[in-house]
Amino acid sequence: MRKAFILLVKGSLLFFILLLSSGAKGISVTANLVGTLPGVLVESSALNYAGESHFWSLNDSGEPNIYCIAEDGSLNKKIVVSNALNRNWEDMTHDISRNYMFIGDFGNNNNDRTNLRVFRISYPTSLTGSEVLADQINFTYPDQTQFPSNWWNFDVESFFHFQGKLYLFTKADGAAIGYTKMYSIPDSPGSYVATLVDSFYTNDRTTSADISPDGTSVILISNTRIHIFRNFTGTDFFGGQHTMLSIAGGWTQKEGVSFSTNNEIYLTDENTGTGNFLYYINLSAWIPPPQINTSIEKVNISSVSVYPVPANEFVKVMLKNVNAGNIIFSLYDLTGKNIYETKIENPLIPFIIRTEDYASGIYFYKVSADAKDVQTSRIFINH
Repeated sequence: MRKAFILLVKGSLLFFILLLSSGAKGISVTANLVGTLPGVLVESSALNYAGESHFWSLNDSGEPNIYCIAEDGSLNKKIVVSNALNRNWEDMTHDISRNYMFIGDFGNNNNDRTNLRVFRISYPTSLTGSEVLADQINFTYPDQTQFPSNWWNFDVESFFHFQGKLYLFTKADGAAIGYTKMYSIPDSPGSYVATLVDSFYTNDRTTSADISPDGTSVILISNTRIHIFRNFTGTDFFGGQHTMLSIAGGWTQKEGVSFSTNNEIYLTDENTGTGNFLYYINLSAWIPPPQINTSIEKVNISSVSVYPVPANEFVKVMLKNVNAGNIIFSLYDLTGKNIYETKIENPLIPFIIRTEDYASGIYFYKVSADAKDVQTSRIFINH
């Protein structure tokens, strides 16, 4: 508990310092209604962008089903997680390569659960049937010794995946309201004691979270607010720049959020007499696009292929129809720093770059020919 107290104090001080520096107080943003959720989703407590204007969502209890919906809210598909129970499903997320979806059965309103778990399934967009089997990730909290706990801060309702781990955020109640604790657990099946990583004074109750596709922005939401964290180092998410936005309009029970791009998000709320909608918010005023030149000027090379995706030990660069003399391959990290550059001497055979010494994450590459950019895109490294 001493560690938790220190982390809470750290989060509290950081909140007030960053709140003053960011000028976030009083900023509001409008959630634009884009669709009405189908009748099967009366308690949407999670949202996961699937691409091509489609989303996955789920109810926070009842049948162990996940639902694919279109941007207008209409139902597209239902998949049953046939070997799972839905005691209190509260959020869903995926790994960067979308090999897996993770479903958080960790809702714990009474702070008394001893069967906390995350279900891991194959990412459902790739499934052809209507059922899927789940692996199970079981965990306990290192700082909970009483069931139920007198300190009501062991109800997790949000998480995301980042660099091989799941990061979980508590929704506090009672005297603990205001602080969200952040835990981490591995993303592979097994039983674990979660690691208490940090905490932060949001002054509300966290209901959902997500990390941007490029891994540079984190958001936590409550029923009335959005917290944005940027310019952090590594996994020190709360150590980054904090901006707090108020969601304009009337109160609804907002419990699902997902990035669709690096600065656009969608939200869902539950049907509590009001709500049961899908909303869109553009956050580009607070999350500007990266300053990386992605223009393509075709110069004597018809195509560039970089594979596999994701990369583990190496990537191969394949060029087609080459008629250029000086071909350069450059690799950049997310900050725009050039971390590798070489000349491709023989463009007629695949060029191999070893990647085992680079940390897992997102990188950008550029291929230039005769001092002109041919292609700029991103690659994923996942060890």
